[in-house]
Amino acid sequence: MRARKSTAFLMLLAAAWMAPLDAQVRSTRRGTVAKGEEGRAVAAGPRGVAVKGEEGYAAAGRHGAAARGDEGYAAVGRRGAVVQGEEGYGRVGPRGAVVAGEEGVAVGRRGGVVVGHRYESYEAWKVVAGVGAAIAVGTMLAKPPKAAAPVSASGSTFYYDNGTYYTRVISDGATVYQVVEPPAGVVITTLPAGCSPVNVGGVAYSKCGATHYQKVSAGYQVVVLQ
Repeated sequence: MRARKSTAFLMLLAAAWMAPLDAQVRSTRRGTVAKGEEGRAVAAGPRGVAVKGEEGYAAAGRHGAAARGDEGYAAVGRRGAVVQGEEGYGRVGPRGAVVAGEEGVAVGRRGGVVVGHRYESYEAWKVVAGVGAAIAVGTMLAKPPKAAAPVSASGSTFYYDNGTYYTRVISDGATVYQVVEPPAGVVITTLPAGCSPVNVGGVAYSKCGATHYQKVSAGYQVVVLQ
């Protein structure tokens, strides 16, 4: 009963929207369709209502609503909401909220993202990047991943976690941990996932992504091949 009242109400709004036009209205058991000038159209049935105009469209049904125009779109459903515009996007769901714009800001269950490519934590970065994404060189975290272990090369200390290396830098007066290329000479005890054996110039290496490791007594050393 509520669905019928809602559909009827939306049809009244749609009819008012198209009133100035010479609309063609057709009704059947499955619903009503109205077409007007300049490509405008309205359709309503048991499962929802849809409206199409010069600047976009909107639709509402049992599972949610969506609208799209020249400057972006918005959608609301059972699992959350999303909006996309010229200056960025926003998303709200069971795991939290994300907002991304020119400077990049996000908030989720585990914390928030700071500004630009500097994130509050690795978990906060994952909220924005999504499942399966690889963290890019240059990305900065306010703190390193919990599993990151200190490693050293050429007198410098780095932090290593599953194939990714971080170094401490100062950004806007704050100490952050930035993703860097694997430093030559660094030794790790266990290779990251997805490595494969290769032979270059008669020497055996383990190739992990774009990084080559050579077996040494203490573990596996990063080697930069010329």
